[in-house]
Amino acid sequence: MAKKAAAKRASSKTKRPARRGTAGTTRAKPRGRQEEAEQPGAEPAQAAPSGDPAAALRRALLSLVATQGWRDLSFAEIAEEAGVPIAEAHRIYRSKAAILLGLSRALDEKILSGLEADPLEGSAKDRLFDLLMRRFDVLKEDAAAYRRLMRQLPATPPEFAAMLCRVRRSLALMLETAGVSASGLKGVLRLKGLCAIYMAGLRAFANDESADLSETMAEIDKRLGQAERISEMFHRRRAA
Repeated sequence: MAKKAAAKRASSKTKRPARRGTAGTTRAKPRGRQEEAEQPGAEPAQAAPSGDPAAALRRALLSLVATQGWRDLSFAEIAEEAGVPIAEAHRIYRSKAAILLGLSRALDEKILSGLEADPLEGSAKDRLFDLLMRRFDVLKEDAAAYRRLMRQLPATPPEFAAMLCRVRRSLALMLETAGVSASGLKGVLRLKGLCAIYMAGLRAFANDESADLSETMAEIDKRLGQAERISEMFHRRRAA
């Protein structure tokens, strides 16, 4: 299954329009934990679109998390890095946690906006696989920041709980986008299953240094295959 998924992924990438990267910005000078800032993959974050302070704040958060971490990062530092007056920053996002939730919403919007040019194809499993891997493709653009968040966010329980709720809403949207209902009791069970699959994918992503995220891809494909077999077994028993 993993080899088949890898072949499908490679084929879809040749059809998909290449991403146009925006001009890179210089990384903010680390204000602490130099040894973590020097980890591989801590590339500078892409520049935010000119005139978009909300995007600038999101980019600044990723840039600073990659260099100095999440726990001790202040809202004022993010606003300064983004070049946004703190009063204006507060009108847009009330806290650094709100900026983090804004990143997740922007990620959803980026994936959905790409579907017109590159629509989903295949079975429900294929469509979910494609959506999840598109999500990991976006995370890979700022892998150092997201991997550091994965390690440090649980140490701040309120922000961690808010992010879990936000991810759950994102995955419900992924189900609906793939043509799988997230409503009712069946929808609740499907969402729980997809959350477990995504968490397994995140664990693989945390240590996946391959250029094409092959380890993450294989884990997602394996877990979706397991879920598909369980679903088929359940339907056969009901039919019997």
